[in-house]
Amino acid sequence: MLTKKKLRGREAIQYIHLSLSFLIICTVGLLFWQHYGMNNFLRLDPLNFHKVKANDDREDNQLGRSIAKLTTTPDYWRLDCQLNPGHRVPYCSIDLDLSQGNHGIDISKYDKLTIHYRYQEVQEQIVLLLINFNPDYSTSNDYRSHKFNQAFLPGAIGWSTNSLVGNQFNVASWWITDKKIPPKWTHNEFSNIREIRLTTGRHLPHANRQIDLAYIELSGKYINKDTLQLLLLLAWGGSAALWLAIELRRAICALQRSSERQQHLENAQKKLQEINSLLAERNMHDPLTLALNREGLNILLSNILPQAQLSIIFIDIDYFKKINDTYGHGIGDQVLCQLVEQVQQRIRPNDKLIRLGGEEFILLCQGSGLTQAVKLAEKLRIWLYSNQAWPAGITFSCSFGVSERQNNELFEQALHRADKALYRAKTSGRNRVEIAEEANQQNIN
Repeated sequence: MLTKKKLRGREAIQYIHLSLSFLIICTVGLLFWQHYGMNNFLRLDPLNFHKVKANDDREDNQLGRSIAKLTTTPDYWRLDCQLNPGHRVPYCSIDLDLSQGNHGIDISKYDKLTIHYRYQEVQEQIVLLLINFNPDYSTSNDYRSHKFNQAFLPGAIGWSTNSLVGNQFNVASWWITDKKIPPKWTHNEFSNIREIRLTTGRHLPHANRQIDLAYIELSGKYINKDTLQLLLLLAWGGSAALWLAIELRRAICALQRSSERQQHLENAQKKLQEINSLLAERNMHDPLTLALNREGLNILLSNILPQAQLSIIFIDIDYFKKINDTYGHGIGDQVLCQLVEQVQQRIRPNDKLIRLGGEEFILLCQGSGLTQAVKLAEKLRIWLYSNQAWPAGITFSCSFGVSERQNNELFEQALHRADKALYRAKTSGRNRVEIAEEANQQNIN
């Protein structure tokens, strides 16, 4: 007798075999269909396309003198062109209008463009233009702002057929120059083609020209080979992933009961660690400004090597009591918060701002010498004094004292020297940066 477990195992194996057979059949069928079918065509010829007109250089400005005339037959369009001097580049063209309201046609989904034409001036070329509209650089009322993707076609005796792919087109250099197009838009684009033009070449002698256009055909696959391969790869990979997920789920279910308690304890422990980390983080920061506080300073100093280069900038807001007395403590608190926010945006990540209390702050500049610290202090002084966006439209200044910790000097000693430099800045008129005296000079005094 087969047990239920064995029956379920056999059912799973049968399901896998059926799925694998289905994938193999679909894969082979799609590859054959893509190779022998799945064709996508768009043909523009006189029998099925009628939004065609002749154009010439008179459309650009009053200097154009060329005359274009279009004749339609069941087999082709004929352009008779009389090139006359006047325009800087006289031309005539056959224009096929592909616009549908405010949109054109996305021809990037086609692999190839085939054109059947006749231009019997064997020493000359004509130009095939695919005109793309993109609102990033085009405007509806100026067709010259549209991107001109161009390819040159040779003249020959009798009818000619040419097949072109996308990389055989290039963006017209005159369009890039005239419209001052930035480099990011100088590549080919075929996602919104509003017009196809077949036009006479540049620098032709002033004479009569004739161009016959039988058809333009766009061809490709509804799903190209690369896309189909990617889809098949995703299907096979997804099936494999699904099978692995099912097997993994079975394994997880088998272990779930024994691991539930352990998982619960791990979650509880993780939550306690997060709470402890949050409490420790809050204990290190000033609750008003979110700058580091004295506790945060102590922890920070414990991680800085005694011999590491360190500069201290002592910052004090000038006449801060007057701001509180005039505008209220609420505005004063906003000033403190905004000052911290703005200073932190203008310092390096390893520079740390600490609020000692009231309107006094220190800025620890790790890896910075005295010269760098003084430049930073002067930069902050000028910016804080010139900023016009403080609460209630107030203006104020700050005084700065700067010191660099010297060899074998305690942090408290370097901080004391910066404090004395700040005092000199206060007594010397405020809104200034003062440099601390060296430790040995301070001892002599």
